[in-house]
Amino acid sequence: MRPMILLTTCVCLAASAALAGCGAAAHRQATLAPATTPSAARAAIGTADWYCLNAGERREMLMLRGPGHDRLAALTIGTGQVAVVLAHQVSGTLCQWWPYARSLAAAGYRVVAFDFDGCGASPPGDGDYPGEVAAAAEWARGHGARQIVLMGGSMGGTAVIVAAARLGASITGVIDLSGPAAFASMDALGAARRVRVPVLFGYGTQDGAFAEGVQAVRAATASHDKPVVTVPGGTHGAALVDPEVGYPSVRDAVLRFIRAATRS
Repeated sequence: MRPMILLTTCVCLAASAALAGCGAAAHRQATLAPATTPSAARAAIGTADWYCLNAGERREMLMLRGPGHDRLAALTIGTGQVAVVLAHQVSGTLCQWWPYARSLAAAGYRVVAFDFDGCGASPPGDGDYPGEVAAAAEWARGHGARQIVLMGGSMGGTAVIVAAARLGASITGVIDLSGPAAFASMDALGAARRVRVPVLFGYGTQDGAFAEGVQAVRAATASHDKPVVTVPGGTHGAALVDPEVGYPSVRDAVLRFIRAATRS
């Protein structure tokens, strides 16, 4: 899969190995009941994400109100006035991030992870992934966050760059791990020219066209504060920070970046 190709389908894996549509194929409107609260409603989400969660975390799952009629399965962990919004990659759900989310929470940050529409436990929607990132950031701000960092892996990295261009100074920083320069209708290369908050970029040097895409987006980013962390090999996206298979150097770089950007 090359980052600059306009993708037309995306498949997400559920816990039972059943398949649910996700990605550009999710550009379709869903008919859903209105949320019972302005921003989110707790719901019996189902089991799509439960395989990576403990019993207490399962009880805490909620539905965020996304763009249009979208409803997004989400989970938050940790406390504090700095929130990190995690955006997953293709064939994934919030479970791609969850072991790492726990470590961020242990470091003193509030984490908000969610399933893009049509992925995991989120019903299909209109595929406005940057808008869904923005909805998660809005929810975090409405629940006590003073500063928000957007973090995405692969497709999620593309989404957080585009979302950052839309949100401007209302966010504090962005972390893009292996994000393609373009994915479906998202153009991170164009959006980067409007991103002026600090951005951390990370990738594996042998991750082919993905590494090239991150380099191009970093070069185009308007911010003067745009550090980069690289590792040898082709480790990709959220795996770069995974506590089991990722790299301590990348996890350390992420924490340093968050602390510097938020002065936390």
